[in-house]
Amino acid sequence: MKKIKLKKLIIPAVNAAAIAGILILSAAGSHSAAKQKYNFTAEKWQGESSESFWQVSSFFDNDSGFDTSRVRSVRGQIMTALKNASCDTESGMKLFTDAYCADVGMAKIKCDTSRRADAEITAVGGDFFYFHSFDLLSGAYFSEEDTMQDGVVIDSQLAWEIYGSEDVAGKNIYINGVKCYISGVVAPPADKASKKCMGDSMRAYVSYDTANAMAVYGGSASAESGSPSFKNITCYECVLPQPVENFASKTMDDVFGTSYKGSVRSVSNTDRFTPSKRAKAFRKISESVVHDDGIKLPFWENASRITEYRLSWLYAFRRLLMAIPALTLAWLGFRLIRLYRRSKAELRKRAAELIDRIITKHRKNSAENA
Repeated sequence: MKKIKLKKLIIPAVNAAAIAGILILSAAGSHSAAKQKYNFTAEKWQGESSESFWQVSSFFDNDSGFDTSRVRSVRGQIMTALKNASCDTESGMKLFTDAYCADVGMAKIKCDTSRRADAEITAVGGDFFYFHSFDLLSGAYFSEEDTMQDGVVIDSQLAWEIYGSEDVAGKNIYINGVKCYISGVVAPPADKASKKCMGDSMRAYVSYDTANAMAVYGGSASAESGSPSFKNITCYECVLPQPVENFASKTMDDVFGTSYKGSVRSVSNTDRFTPSKRAKAFRKISESVVHDDGIKLPFWENASRITEYRLSWLYAFRRLLMAIPALTLAWLGFRLIRLYRRSKAELRKRAAELIDRIITKHRKNSAENA
């Protein structure tokens, strides 16, 4: 008897363990994806709106020719596509938002005292800090709407290195000799993937005006004009309405696909971490991570790709676990069908007897009432 009871417990126990594993893996996957916050800008932009929005990021190689002089044209093309699709948002809300940036390289940083440091400089434009909402420790972000474009956002490591404090908003900072002021101090991303991709470099984010001033001071010259300048863009991010499936991705492919063919790679951020997409991508996992097209990706995109890789394994294993209760249900359904077929005659006989009793009782009640 004990052996029979043990056998009867095996299937429920295996299914309970599988369901528990599915729930744990689902929670772990959601937690891991949520750490890559920049991929969820569309949700933040949508807010309480009934409209559906989508985020797409495009990455360019250094020789693509895409730069700040072409941003206005790109925005115009996006607006035209939205109008052609009859996109309309609720009153007072912009149809789309975008951001762009490029790696300027390492620079010498100093403050008003003698303290110095080396930091990785990124030139940013558009709503960059809306897409990349770092944890702000002091001060504020600068914007392309600011009258003066000499603000700099630095990470806390750099703040401590040159001033010995995080509370340094408003203080002067000199980047390769160009005087700026510290607009805000942010905490570096704390998730493992981002920390791995960032390395040990301290970072500062500057406007394109400041990057241009650095180029002038440093004497670097653009290939086109021969005059010192910096206007290169290697990352363009956009959140726009999604009236129909794949509209956002197709729009950005139309905008960049022809002019920058072979020099651009686009990513659909909004659905990149969904379980179905990641489990499906498991079959081609090496293709989704390794690329040899020469496009240098920013640390946040590399961190997202590491997360994609991990989630592909996680959700592929979750799909295997989901097969256990599915097969169990199929087996139970098969057993029920077999049981019904074996007992079909007996069931019909009992059903007929029940119907006869009901009819007889009804006739008897009718006769008594008459």
